[in-house]
Amino acid sequence: MELDDIIKSYENGNSISEIAKMFSLSTRTIRAYLFSNDVLIRNHKEASYVKNNRLGDPFDILTDLTPEEEHLKAMALGLYLTEGNTKNKNSIRFSNSNPAIVKIFTKFLKVICGVENNKIKMSLIVYPDISAKKAKEYWSKFLGLPVKQFTKTTILKRRNKNSTKKHSEFGTITIYVHNTKLLDIIKEWAKEYAHVAQLVEHIHGKDGVAGSNPAVGSQTRLFMEKAQ
Repeated sequence: MELDDIIKSYENGNSISEIAKMFSLSTRTIRAYLFSNDVLIRNHKEASYVKNNRLGDPFDILTDLTPEEEHLKAMALGLYLTEGNTKNKNSIRFSNSNPAIVKIFTKFLKVICGVENNKIKMSLIVYPDISAKKAKEYWSKFLGLPVKQFTKTTILKRRNKNSTKKHSEFGTITIYVHNTKLLDIIKEWAKEYAHVAQLVEHIHGKDGVAGSNPAVGSQTRLFMEKAQ
């Protein structure tokens, strides 16, 4: 039946305009068919997402987490709140020069979020006295991501010789995944994490729960030591 085919085609990800061409009907007629059969019409954001992900979500959220996985998720969300670019509207972005911290967030993307390896991209910022090639090779091997997934390298001006700040020998890396649906999920998780952290602060009368320095012997410190 034509109506069933129209509904199935829309649910499979085809747009209203694409379906109209398939069945030689107007977009108004297709929209009316869908509406009269209680099919939810995708908004612009949803339609754009489906168009760019015809094979489905390039991630698979892990459920029924073990205590260790729950801790990994909590750590990564705390890091995202303090070090991530939470204002970006299109991508999950996390920048840092500490290899252990970057590995924690990368592991979160791979294990908890189930992001496919080829969807995790990287960019690099280095000083001119650092070999960009060696830095890329280091991060690639350490994070288990192909060098070809580096999209951009920025070489900064000469270091300030009077600066007392310690700089990483491998530069600052940005890990990012361009997926608005996963971004919304992670931002919602981060809000929940921040709310729980605030409750803990209120109960114990302490500040800096989220993003605070992990104590020696804590699970967070052990995670970071394992990552190095």
